[in-house]
Amino acid sequence: MSDGNGKGDTPAVEGVSGKETVDFAPLGGNPDEFRYFPDTPDSITHKYKFQTKGDSKFYDPCQESSKMSFTCLEQNDYDRSKCKAYFDAYRECKKQWLKARRANKSQWE
Repeated sequence: MSDGNGKGDTPAVEGVSGKETVDFAPLGGNPDEFRYFPDTPDSITHKYKFQTKGDSKFYDPCQESSKMSFTCLEQNDYDRSKCKAYFDAYRECKKQWLKARRANKSQWE
């Protein structure tokens, strides 16, 4: 699948904003620093939203990746095998978020 802009092999999903601006594999970049999801779970915005949410409220900094995986399921008649890349992207986003929270626990509370 292609996103239609000729820049790469990123899947296109309708109704998801901001994914066009993500540079998933920058030229000359280290593969360990590549991004595999459109979210930035360790950004200041997410830290603020996480801190100001109510105690009983759920906040997902990887919401964009989550939306993309659900949209893929809907478009592919809930065939999970066709959406593996989206599930992997969501898992990677969550891993990055948890790693950032553990590293800077005081900033997230």
